[in-house]
Amino acid sequence: MDDRPEHIILAPCTTSRTMEMRTKNKILLEKSEAALAQDHEVLARTPVFLSFLHGGKQFSLYESGKIVIKDADAKEGKPLLLEVFALLKTRGCFAES
Repeated sequence: MDDRPEHIILAPCTTSRTMEMRTKNKILLEKSEAALAQDHEVLARTPVFLSFLHGGKQFSLYESGKIVIKDADAKEGKPLLLEVFALLKTRGCFAES
């Protein structure tokens, strides 16, 4: 049994105004793109990351399980990260561990 938490939230640098979440499972980028394109604006997709808008903010997803929100402080960033995590989980965008 894997006892690691589902995610942790980090604020790498207060001056960069970014926050990131590290999830324990990998993110399926192709599946995420299809799931998010239904009701989100997808900005870019490469083999390494997927960028999209949610809640008026730009997010980047990485296959490693990292989710980054740009131009957000902790007060607004943390709830939005949790929303995106829940959205991805609900839509089956995480690889099974």
